[in-house]
Amino acid sequence: MSSNTTNTSEPSQTADIKNEKPGFFSTDNLKSMGLLILVILALRSSVASPYHVPTASMEPTIKVGDRLLAFKMAYEVKVPFTNITIASFGTPKRGDIIVFRYPKDPEIDYVKRVVGVAGDELQIIDDILYVNGKAMERVDLNNDRAILDDINDPKEIKLLYKENLDGLNHWVMQNIPSARQFTRKDWPAPGSGPYKVKENSVFCIGDNRDNSTDSRVWNEVPLEYVRGKALFVIWSLFTPRDANFPSFRFDRFGSWLY
Repeated sequence: MSSNTTNTSEPSQTADIKNEKPGFFSTDNLKSMGLLILVILALRSSVASPYHVPTASMEPTIKVGDRLLAFKMAYEVKVPFTNITIASFGTPKRGDIIVFRYPKDPEIDYVKRVVGVAGDELQIIDDILYVNGKAMERVDLNNDRAILDDINDPKEIKLLYKENLDGLNHWVMQNIPSARQFTRKDWPAPGSGPYKVKENSVFCIGDNRDNSTDSRVWNEVPLEYVRGKALFVIWSLFTPRDANFPSFRFDRFGSWLY
């Protein structure tokens, strides 16, 4: 007489394989990671991108060690990874802080403040900026110099002001007269007429007026070289002169740039 038997063997090897999760380096995961990286790079190329500031030319507005965010859609939209413009929203205005390709070497990015647009006539007389014959007045703020405590340049040679550039009040620094080596109080030259900004370009100067190589030296920035508008400081790191290690400037995290 036969008896019924029950199959008590382990599940088949095929079932085990079906239940296994794909490895980290599986084809599907690698495809997803590749797509994510491509999207991030496309956003950096056409929407917004972080930039590190290694020089003091825009101090104290932008300090050495700041990591700022530039909004690349401030003036136009481009096809990612190209210079092909899809849509234009205008051009930089006086007072804007822009990131652009250095005209002498387009592989290098610079950040400066726009002080003149196409057709403007610019002149500096006794350190005062004139735009179309109008003086951009400034206020002496040397009675409160706390913002200079963590700048890269020696603060003892700096004079601190707030300049009114068409209604935008922003920081400006000048060297004391005895500490000027390459700049002068009059530009383009003493007794000369104003400089007229060429079409399809902007004229940029650093807020640290006596420690900035800018349009006063290499002339205008072509509009096609503008990468975007600097919006705010993401984070900031600084090494004090008497310290061995860098420290964070937490008070600058997320601070807007004007």
